[in-house]
Amino acid sequence: MEKSGNTSKLYSFYKAVVTVTGFAACFYLFIVCYIATYRHISDIGTIRVLFLNPLLILTAALVLIVWGGFLIYRSPKASKAFLKLENEETYKRAMSILKLIIFIESALFAVSAFGMSQRVDQLKVQEAAYAFSWGNKETLTPPGYLGIYPNNLGMAVVLYLLSGITGHYNNAAFMIINALLVPFIYSDLAAIGGKFGLSRKSQIMVMIAGVFFLPLQAKVMIIYGDVPGLFFAVRAMKHASYIASSKSSKKSIFTVIAFMAIACVFKNNFIIFAIAVTIYLAAEFLRQRRFKELLIPVCVIISSVLLNTVVGLIAGAALGGSISSGASKYSWIAMGMQEEAGMYNGYNALTYAQSGFDSSVQSAVAKKDIAQSINGFIAEPNYAFGFYIRKILIQWSDPTHNAFEFAARNVYPDGNPSPFVWFMSSPKVMSVFSSFLKIFQLLMFLGSSVFAVKTMRRKTGSPALLLTLAFAGGYVFHIIWEAAPYYTMSYMTLLIPTGVAGLIALIKKLTTVKIKELTKAKISISASGLVLFIAGALVFLLAAAGLGAIKTLLANGRSEYRTYMNETALLSREPVAEGTYRLLPAADDFDGEGLKVKLTRYAGKYRMRILSPEIKDELYMTSSGNSVKIDWFSNDSSQAFVIIRNANGTYSICQGEMQALSRDPAGGIKMGEFTDYTFLFGSPDYDQYISDHPNMTWRFVPAT
Repeated sequence: MEKSGNTSKLYSFYKAVVTVTGFAACFYLFIVCYIATYRHISDIGTIRVLFLNPLLILTAALVLIVWGGFLIYRSPKASKAFLKLENEETYKRAMSILKLIIFIESALFAVSAFGMSQRVDQLKVQEAAYAFSWGNKETLTPPGYLGIYPNNLGMAVVLYLLSGITGHYNNAAFMIINALLVPFIYSDLAAIGGKFGLSRKSQIMVMIAGVFFLPLQAKVMIIYGDVPGLFFAVRAMKHASYIASSKSSKKSIFTVIAFMAIACVFKNNFIIFAIAVTIYLAAEFLRQRRFKELLIPVCVIISSVLLNTVVGLIAGAALGGSISSGASKYSWIAMGMQEEAGMYNGYNALTYAQSGFDSSVQSAVAKKDIAQSINGFIAEPNYAFGFYIRKILIQWSDPTHNAFEFAARNVYPDGNPSPFVWFMSSPKVMSVFSSFLKIFQLLMFLGSSVFAVKTMRRKTGSPALLLTLAFAGGYVFHIIWEAAPYYTMSYMTLLIPTGVAGLIALIKKLTTVKIKELTKAKISISASGLVLFIAGALVFLLAAAGLGAIKTLLANGRSEYRTYMNETALLSREPVAEGTYRLLPAADDFDGEGLKVKLTRYAGKYRMRILSPEIKDELYMTSSGNSVKIDWFSNDSSQAFVIIRNANGTYSICQGEMQALSRDPAGGIKMGEFTDYTFLFGSPDYDQYISDHPNMTWRFVPAT
């Protein structure tokens, strides 16, 4: 009995730590995200701004939603309608319809981006998979991509294996696979909710919340392992909740071990989910005295680490080379302590190269830089506080989690994006998305905070602890590691079941509260209530202290945001109306008539038909390598140009990412190498480039 008592105390301590940590994180995020939003904008140019939320509107929206739920819950008609959802047949039909809706949403994002190529890391992974087909092993060793970032080897191997059926760079196939998996992520989360007490109608509410959480649906456009990794991880978590609540079946044991390991192959970051499953199962087995089954969580963590190693060994053996250890893990931590608030700045790749691609040498360099950052934080505590406030806001306060940036970044360099993608990436549409999702985000943080209080009072175990463990693990990990709103989306998704459960519990509680009885009620404080009260007070004080750091950023942030919406976006999105113009070099020394062209526009791109008395046919300006020619209508992107208006009033006429029309000194027009305007536009560096290259700027003069 003593042993059982000790086990019970240990479990209570574990549960308290997890619950209070989850509550503190959610409550803190609710406060700071209610006040401010740190938006990453990359429609053209990279801009990160902090701006004040419309607090009055947000408050009104939150109150109306909770009050609406209160009225619906009190309505007899609504209660009868909801009661029907408890019927198994109705429940299954509703779940199927919602799965179909989520798939349609995901597929719409996927189909709209079929013609768009991947960029940066996503493209590098595809290139590595292509190299495997030819037995090229250079990518496995530095300076090859996987030689620096071996954490993406698993996804490259998966793409290589799928290429036997789909071929390489088949983005359409991969996006559809992603779209098929998204509905099951939500349904598995709903099933986990069922294990910790959500009724069938509440599980349907989880699915409805999934319909509104569009960032995950939009994520299907990115071929980077996040969606399939999340599917396998959540499916493993669902079976872990089955195992913890009843006798372990062979199917569930195999699914937990195998699926968690597969998730880590798709993306190394899912090791956080694997650790959460390991801790959760170990704690539950100890609580229930199922000691023989403790081997299961051990196998989960071992398989999650080993499968990645095995994949690397097989890939190396198949290609006749060895897998590099890659950039030191310490370099990621060091980068996470540098400006801009721990976001990726290339530090790990640069110091790895400077260290002769020796990870031990790089580790020593990174440790020194970590110590230097710590000393700087100690010397300037106000800066340190402001730094980590910004780091948390960058990752968690962007309600879109950077999910729509793939489309926004690709509409310019890609040949012919669809009008839907062009519309979706519009700054005004993105602003609407952000406003809507901000309310969703705050509701999930609020609901999860309330649910943590409810969970703390329970004496038994709960699969909700598994979701809280993974969320809290991701929250802490990314305070230390690289900061990016894109990465925190997976953890935000995990909050949906607890967020819905908490909101339902809050509304239920409100329906039972009577003001007269409340004034006469006796106040009693339990131990768990006292712990949460202290945690809440500390979090509130921490958030209040952070307001000073936020206020110092607000003025500049709001100014940048207004500048972007009122100037940068206007200069870059369809800056020239359709019509007839004379195209002239912007240089002062040009005194000719220029070239008469007729501009037509489609999804942000322009075609320039050449108008001349000598030309009777429809001929268009066409890029061909480094030259420009006049040719018949072409179905490829050679005649689709991006026109952007520079700050000095001139125009740049771009093609792809790194080319633009240039004035040929010998006369005429040619294609010249251009700066990467998709990242630099609107910055001082871009303006300086334009100033230094007047031969690449043009004027459009209206002509009859």
